[in-house]
Amino acid sequence: MKIDVAALKNAPGKIFTYTFTVAPGYLQAEGETTLLTPLAVDLEAMYCEGKVIVKGNLRTKVKMTCSRCLQQFSSDFYEEFEDEIPLEQETEIDLTGVISELFLTALPFKPLCREACKGLCPVCGTDLNVKQCGCPAEDVDPRLAVLKKFSAHS
Repeated sequence: MKIDVAALKNAPGKIFTYTFTVAPGYLQAEGETTLLTPLAVDLEAMYCEGKVIVKGNLRTKVKMTCSRCLQQFSSDFYEEFEDEIPLEQETEIDLTGVISELFLTALPFKPLCREACKGLCPVCGTDLNVKQCGCPAEDVDPRLAVLKKFSAHS
């Protein structure tokens, strides 16, 4: 994923369009995230006053583990970006590290299979999206039970 700086410098202000594809095995995401399809990168680059301005988007399909119910799910991933890359004497810019960093930082910190995911029962571990368990709804730590008196008087 390299951009020829000379071509950009020879046409300041002109927008150059690039398309790259990153193989699923190339990017190592943290945790339980896996690329199901290649990462498509569409970007525009322009030279302006000693720097290259790049903007574009990243697209792929990822497999993640829900942070509430621990079930794996697949999701479409789409992220737009814009960045300025200052130039010294470079003849080309390798965007591999930049794209990898953009992708990894755009992944959700706590992925959810769906917004309304009910998660797991903290007592028995039943997936509450599948069925309700018979555990008491409010299991209070006995050390904190004294505090319930304060809320009753409010």
